[in-house]
Amino acid sequence: MSRILKITRALSINTTTQLFNRPLISSVFTKRGASTYYQHNQQQDDILQYRDKPESLSYFTGNFKYNDLLIELDALYKQFEDWKPETKKIDAELPSELAVVKATQNEITYSWKSKDKMSEHLSIPLTTSQWRKIMGHLNMLASLPKPLPPAVANILEPYQRFDATSQDVGNSKIRTLDDMGRAFAVGRRKESRANCYLVEGEGKILVNGIELNDYFQRLVDRNEVTLPLDVTETKDKYNAWILVKGGGSTGQAQAIKLGLGRALLIHNSELKPTLRKAGCITRDPRVVERKKEGQRKARAKYTWVKR
Repeated sequence: MSRILKITRALSINTTTQLFNRPLISSVFTKRGASTYYQHNQQQDDILQYRDKPESLSYFTGNFKYNDLLIELDALYKQFEDWKPETKKIDAELPSELAVVKATQNEITYSWKSKDKMSEHLSIPLTTSQWRKIMGHLNMLASLPKPLPPAVANILEPYQRFDATSQDVGNSKIRTLDDMGRAFAVGRRKESRANCYLVEGEGKILVNGIELNDYFQRLVDRNEVTLPLDVTETKDKYNAWILVKGGGSTGQAQAIKLGLGRALLIHNSELKPTLRKAGCITRDPRVVERKKEGQRKARAKYTWVKR
């Protein structure tokens, strides 16, 4: 029994010494860990101190250049919202022509770049809604009293569409009749292309060397071809020679309609309102939608089977 008591006393003493020594050891380790932890944080702070920081507040958004542009345009409008230009009286001694020119400078109409051109200018992809928002902010700036502030005028200048009226008139190609009195025009529809020659005559129409009634079997196609001549009441005044290729009968007939409408304008430009209203000088851009991968047709999907 005495031996057993001695063993139990020895074990109890060892356990108590371990319990008393444990917090001392842990405290040593916590101090070391804390020192290493603070050193590590100090090194991180030094690294972050020299890290490049983005200039824009919206850098981490989906399209920060677009957001910055809207913020800039909005801030510029708020800055000049109460803009009142100094109106100077025009001297009475100035010629009337100069006075008219100076007055028309304040009536400039702004037209903005297309979506693709604006995306290329900003070097960012723009959706249609984003492009319209940009144009809305630009229109707000352009609506300020004229003349505009120099800061606003400088901002609006890169977004203006190219003015075709400012180019040299000599560089623009004006279509006229050739030496034989013929007017040439090209019409397109879907995959069809029609080269149309129109000359004054008695009303004959040849398509690829064949009479119109023999080339187009359907009455609808023949009416499409003669529509420009019918609406202008010139069916018996001109002869037409047409070379057409590509597409089907509907595409070819509508391509010829566009070509004859354009050729009539070369003979008489006063017919433009009538042809425009009948839709004879506007190309129809609609084409067949392509088939998509993983679908049965352009829009039709495969049948989904549950089991």
